[in-house]
Amino acid sequence: MSQINLPFEVGHTIEARSFELGFRGAWFRCKITKIFNKGRALFYDLEYLDFTDEGIHTTKVFQKRQGENEKFLMVRPTREEALVVVVHGLWKVGDLVDWWKDDCFWCGTVREVREEDETVKIELLPEPYGEGKSYDALFKDLRPSLEWSLEDGWIVPFSKDGEKRQCAKLINLPNEEDQVKGAEETREEEKLRSAKKLVGDEGLVLNIMESESIEAAVMDLEEQVVRIEWIKGMLSLNSENSTWIYEDYPPPSS
Repeated sequence: MSQINLPFEVGHTIEARSFELGFRGAWFRCKITKIFNKGRALFYDLEYLDFTDEGIHTTKVFQKRQGENEKFLMVRPTREEALVVVVHGLWKVGDLVDWWKDDCFWCGTVREVREEDETVKIELLPEPYGEGKSYDALFKDLRPSLEWSLEDGWIVPFSKDGEKRQCAKLINLPNEEDQVKGAEETREEEKLRSAKKLVGDEGLVLNIMESESIEAAVMDLEEQVVRIEWIKGMLSLNSENSTWIYEDYPPPSS
């Protein structure tokens, strides 16, 4: 696969991984400084943002693990700008998570949850996919693991507790190109179109429609909070000229 198939450009911030012993199963925040080919192979020069003393690393974009024939993509986008990830309540045994430790994200599985001190025991990916060790981690240092591919984009993998369960749900936010199609469009029109895309062309789909559980209802409330905060941010972009005003509406007193 060539660079023409990939969405990455020089200057983009991405996440990169390595098959090097001691770093397997970890994702590092990087900036692309150069894209080039050697023969038929594609390479990126990467600046590791959290390891400023490391200098520039040259990474082969598609690599094979030792003893395997399958090629793996070694880079992926950062997810902060494109997604809002809503977590389903507290972490549970079997949840797939990324653990922020030593300035990178380590992929693993929750094996034990201790609510009293807000910690978990996490088992890193088994060898040869990861380092295969277990550690104690704080709730605040965890995020749901996501998988990314060119075909499907970001998805939430199912947990490994024997149940077909996902620990989070994704809300895709419209990007800047989708919001601005031409200079002749007014900002109010852009806001209306973007807000419609955030909800979806087919209307608002609620989790409670599929399940009448308390967890589904809480999930719906969390998603609405995310949508409201996003809309508030959109309205504040041009508050001086906008005819839109956001006001908190307290419920009437009984």
